[in-house]
Amino acid sequence: MNEYALIESFQAGDEFAFVGIYNRFKGPVYSFCYKMLLDSDAAEDVMQETFLRIYENRDRLLKTSAFKSWLFTIARNQCLNSIRRSGKHISLSGEGQEILSFHDTPIVDMEKSEQIRIVTAFLESLKPDYREVIILREYQNLTYEEIAAITRTTVSAVKSRLFKARKKLAVMMESVLKADLGEETERYEYKTHK
Repeated sequence: MNEYALIESFQAGDEFAFVGIYNRFKGPVYSFCYKMLLDSDAAEDVMQETFLRIYENRDRLLKTSAFKSWLFTIARNQCLNSIRRSGKHISLSGEGQEILSFHDTPIVDMEKSEQIRIVTAFLESLKPDYREVIILREYQNLTYEEIAAITRTTVSAVKSRLFKARKKLAVMMESVLKADLGEETERYEYKTHK
C-alpha cells in the first residue's frame, strides 16, 4: 500500500494502517529525535509519544499530503518539550555510535566511528533551532517548504537558519581540519629531521 493510501486508511479508522505508518516512519522519527536530543532513551520516549499523539489526533490531519510535515512537527514539539523539561544543555554522552553498523575492516570501522563522533559533537554545539533545520534538511531530506511548516516559520527563515548553521559547522570543521593538518605536519617534520 502506498504512503497516501495508508494515511487515508488510518484516518478512516483502520488500526492496521496505523501499524503500517508506525513501521514506515519510526526510523526517520527516531533518527530526528536522537539527533535533537543526543540521548537514545529520551529519543525512544519522544518517538513513542509522537506516535501516540498521531494516533490520538488523526482527525486533525486535514490533508494527506501534509502528513510528513505534521508528523515531524509533533516530533519537533516533543523534542523541544523534552529539552525544556531537562533544563540542561544537551551534552555529548558517547553513546549512539551503535546506531550505524558498518561491515568493513576494523580500521575503517574506527575511522567511521570517529567521523560519527565528530559530526555528533558538531551537532551538539549548535543551538536547537539551527540543529533542527540541519537534521530535517540533511538527514531527513525534507524540502524548505516542509521544514517551514514543521518549524512554523517562512521558507526564507529556514534558508537563513540553514545558511547560518552550515556556516557555523564549516568554521568548526575548518578548525578541526587545521588541527589535524598541524599534527600531520609535525609528524612529517619529526620523521624527516630524524
